[in-house]
Amino acid sequence: MTARDGGEAALTADDRAMLDELADAIAARRLTSAAIFFLESIQPLGYLGSQLMLGLRPLVSIVWPSPLRWDQVQRVLEQRGSIEALLRRLEARA
Repeated sequence: MTARDGGEAALTADDRAMLDELADAIAARRLTSAAIFFLESIQPLGYLGSQLMLGLRPLVSIVWPSPLRWDQVQRVLEQRGSIEALLRRLEARA
């Protein structure tokens, strides 16, 4: 895996589809620039964020009985380069 591919080779087709949906939703709300700025600033903390999501999972499951999307986002954030893959998708929609 090279730095240029952004770790996208490790993502499944479902993970890529989820990132595409997320990028489309951000672009539809015209928040692309703000999201790019935010993601660039927290990119080194992606793994830490995934571990925080893992810790919050019991609380989320109380409010949200079937948080499948939560689990998928947590798993994707755990992989190096996933935030870069989302950034590339947002830049393509800018």
